[in-house]
Amino acid sequence: MSSILILNTALERACALIWRDSGYVARHAPEARQSAQTILQLAREALDEAGLKRADAVAVVAGPGSFTGTRIGVAVAQGLCAAWNAPAVPVSTLALTAAAAQRRYDAEAYLVGLKSRADELYFGCYLQAGNGSELHGAEQAGALADLRMESIEARNLLAVGDGWFDTGAIENQFDIRLKSEPVTAAVEDIDLVTMARALWESGNSVVADLLRPNYVNEAPQYREQPGSG
Repeated sequence: MSSILILNTALERACALIWRDSGYVARHAPEARQSAQTILQLAREALDEAGLKRADAVAVVAGPGSFTGTRIGVAVAQGLCAAWNAPAVPVSTLALTAAAAQRRYDAEAYLVGLKSRADELYFGCYLQAGNGSELHGAEQAGALADLRMESIEARNLLAVGDGWFDTGAIENQFDIRLKSEPVTAAVEDIDLVTMARALWESGNSVVADLLRPNYVNEAPQYREQPGSG
């Protein structure tokens, strides 16, 4: 029976999940911003409940997100992958947010904008594709005026995330029309499990040494190794 340990320390509240063919179990930190203190304990508790000593793969939310939390999660994933000789599955926070939005809102494209520093945001455009979504162009970070989006045929566009403020500014920057005001879509356990499974089953994994935090504008090494994993 296959299994994946899923670690999330990039978002506000750390969690660890174990997925198996029969379902999944999850453990969450009792309070926000406790990644360093809790993630290994959460992982152990999830493994114990699932009756496992190790997993076949380790998925980790590699960012963008909390700088410290992301680095902790990636470091823990690297260590476990090395100890278990297991592949690592890096997961994008932007892609996760698009997946969470797709569960709640019907659209052809999701423009994900998450708060970064000062007046900047992390940005990615995801097109609805089958049972999931596909990145359109590249993930970016910067002020709205510096962001670029490749031309898009979709007409049903939705802005998602806490990085957006002014609908008119978004529409003017990308020369588009949105279906509504920006919405939020919190990432839930089911989004983590669904995306980790999809990435692993499609071969999007890397060896522990190639796993890096996703800082968006600094391309991680695993993006230069499309055949790895």
